[in-house]
Amino acid sequence: MPNGNCSARNLPFLDGFSAKDRQSVEEAISQQDAQRYKARELRIQKADEAVEDTRCRLHDLLGADKLAELRKEIKRERLAFRDLWQPPESLNHDFTRQHKASKWKIDRLIRNTGANPEQLEKIGKEFRQRLEAILSVVDGKVVPGYNLPKHLDTWINLSPLHKFPLPWGSIPPIDDPSDPHRWFLFRPPFFGFLFSFVPVASNNFLVDRLLFLEPSVGLVGNESTMDCNDAGNFDYASATAEAQIAFGFEAPATGLVEVLVDAQSTIDTHYLEIDDEFGFSSAWCNQNNYLMMNVLHPNVPEPSLSLMSNLFEETDGDDLYANRENLTRGQHYFAHLFSSGPVPAGQSVVVTVGTRTFDIANANDMELHSRTNFQWFINSVEVRIAP
Repeated sequence: MPNGNCSARNLPFLDGFSAKDRQSVEEAISQQDAQRYKARELRIQKADEAVEDTRCRLHDLLGADKLAELRKEIKRERLAFRDLWQPPESLNHDFTRQHKASKWKIDRLIRNTGANPEQLEKIGKEFRQRLEAILSVVDGKVVPGYNLPKHLDTWINLSPLHKFPLPWGSIPPIDDPSDPHRWFLFRPPFFGFLFSFVPVASNNFLVDRLLFLEPSVGLVGNESTMDCNDAGNFDYASATAEAQIAFGFEAPATGLVEVLVDAQSTIDTHYLEIDDEFGFSSAWCNQNNYLMMNVLHPNVPEPSLSLMSNLFEETDGDDLYANRENLTRGQHYFAHLFSSGPVPAGQSVVVTVGTRTFDIANANDMELHSRTNFQWFINSVEVRIAP
């Protein structure tokens, strides 16, 4: 998929909103779309500046001729290494031995340039740190998520509704209807939805997403991939994928919107493969999954996020493989979130709840394959104006 923004929404309950409230929702959507686009463009600009600055430092260290010759020889060795595995000759080759031999050739070329390995390592380390800071900026305030059974007392004390089996029976009236801070319960089927995808990638990365979204049963999820099959130096990528259900809420008072989300994990996989090539080899990858909520109102500038699972790995030359499930399939988890701005009393707003995947990566002379797959059932959403 080319670099750009992909988003869509369906909010059928807006027909019940007043013209003023519908206009407010559309204004909020336009505002957040513009912020998302601006943030993406700024991220690309800063990342490209970091790449160019690092190339200039290597140029100053090695000189134009030596640097060009070194990159040329690295490319030539890559092609020669691939030719070794064409049949029928490949049947007689030992991969590990041939790979070590190719790396030795490149290491000798680097030494012949007269470059100080410590200087090269310092330049590479400073670039990785700078790029990670650029790509790691998160759109939204982040708080921890919780495993519900292990924090049952906390969950029960958050709302009087939690004294009842919400998914299986009728809920007796427990709050004073005149209380402006009472809880409102929303459960499947949901009828509104939103999804978005914001890829960022340098030339050698391919970034894509597979969407899982079934609002009627509360299913939200994303499979996000970042693949660098022919790593040059200083390649980078990020993938931000969101899938959310949506519903309308009329604020009985002015204030922040407080939300409790009970979500059931159905799939939660972190997969990462990094293959060392030749040259100034290093790579890292940071994979993150969140439960999230948002309120579509101009006073609310950004979503609120609850981090549920993370994988971070880095390597400076060795092959690396990771395949992990941090969560427990079928288990319940919860998020306790507040909107990033207040909404006025009496106004109908759109509340969205779902999941975000945010993965970032950097590869220098290494192949990198990142895949995350997180899917959730949104069992219940409780909403109120925070007291």
